[in-house]
Amino acid sequence: MPEVGCPIVRRFTLLARRRPGLPAVLGSEGEIVATRGALAAAIEAQRTRLAPLVPPGSIVVLSLPNGADFVRAFSALRLLGARVALADASAPVDELQRAATAVGAAFLAATPERLARSQLVLVEGSLALAARRKPEPVELPPGTAILKLTSGSTGLPRAIAVGARQLAADTVQIMRTMGVRADDVTMAAIPLTHSYGIGSCLVPLLLTGTPLVFPTWALPGALAHTLARARVAHFPAVPAMIRTLATLPGLPELPGLRVCLAAGAPLAPQDAAAFLAATGHKVHVFYGCSECGGITYDRSDEPVHEAGAVGTAMERVAVTVVDEGGRPVPAGVEGRVLIGSRAVALGAVPPPEEPGTLTPGRFLSGDLGMLDGYGRLRLTGRMAEFLNVAGKKVHPEEVRRVLEALPGVRSAVVAGLPDPHRGQLVAALVAVEPGSNITVHAVLTACRVRLAPHKVPRRVVIVDELPTSERGKLRKEVVMQLLAGRDRAKNAS
Repeated sequence: MPEVGCPIVRRFTLLARRRPGLPAVLGSEGEIVATRGALAAAIEAQRTRLAPLVPPGSIVVLSLPNGADFVRAFSALRLLGARVALADASAPVDELQRAATAVGAAFLAATPERLARSQLVLVEGSLALAARRKPEPVELPPGTAILKLTSGSTGLPRAIAVGARQLAADTVQIMRTMGVRADDVTMAAIPLTHSYGIGSCLVPLLLTGTPLVFPTWALPGALAHTLARARVAHFPAVPAMIRTLATLPGLPELPGLRVCLAAGAPLAPQDAAAFLAATGHKVHVFYGCSECGGITYDRSDEPVHEAGAVGTAMERVAVTVVDEGGRPVPAGVEGRVLIGSRAVALGAVPPPEEPGTLTPGRFLSGDLGMLDGYGRLRLTGRMAEFLNVAGKKVHPEEVRRVLEALPGVRSAVVAGLPDPHRGQLVAALVAVEPGSNITVHAVLTACRVRLAPHKVPRRVVIVDELPTSERGKLRKEVVMQLLAGRDRAKNAS
């Protein structure tokens, strides 16, 4: 029987009834865009308009930009008992259609402009609803509330199915671990369609009434302005935001900021140090994933973290490092990261390629890491990332750490290129500091001193910035295009 009346959204309705005048959504200047009462009324009005069109249990791909319209549409669909698949607001319609096919969605919900060529059944302001013709049914785990869309190892869409209980558990664990309060103004600069934004921004608003402020743009000047004017207390960020804010001329004081964190990609220690120097606020490293939400958090007061360090397990989360047989390994020994949590997803569509990785309350990740004697986790790489160089294994993370330790190197990514004789070639994309005169020759010379010959990159490409998405995720297809090209590259003999 499909769930009708999402308990998380019902909780917000109750909060709005008790204290309707408290702020729910703020604008870039800190002004109130919607109170709890006004937002609850808007959600109910949209639910009423959608009810004749969207039967309980329907699967809807929702793709809207951050803002009150997104919160209203998501909440209304969930109150109707729809299973909502969240897609990037920038995704083209073809990508939305592929995602809809992957999860068996009957509807697409996006802006009218993006769905202009679709079979529209509703247009209301910034929201358009399009019906898909005869969608092929896809079986979802019982209790599915939302579907977190990702790209599988084949590049085809896949989805992580999460229930309302898991969503609530993740947000409770995040807020308790980080000390985020219900009245803390939260900056919603990360996409609400991404797992990070769902657990740190969207669900806190609905579950506890935590007010969200939406910056006008994601540019550093706009972020800094809103952080200051809205007296933001809780700032979930991606490393690119931290880096650009730290170097922004005339950065204003941030008197309200209490909890600043970075996730979505590795945070370089030098960027954390620069942000601390510029603002007086520490950036706490946060590690999580779509399959189980938040995993670890750097609670320490240490001004700068070590490369790869991601803190200790969050409240109500167990983190273990295991060997290939699933047995815990001693402190200081590398193994695979195993997570136990109430927030672990219900399943994946299609199911995981490796059986047994995603089971009730347990997720065996593809991340490699090691714990120290104090329970602090340091990530060292990914299971699938080992390169095969002439029959020898090379871990890209080992090479990356050597590259990022070089003076003038800001960040780097290491990947394998096909080679008919050696299987794969080690290739590196290296982002250098502004004004740095570091050369490919210097990079290769340093690597030869620190690495075995088969681990030394055979191709190095120097760039100003690594290509990342708005989520802060590395755009791997662009990385491979740059590494496969010849511009600014050099092959080592």
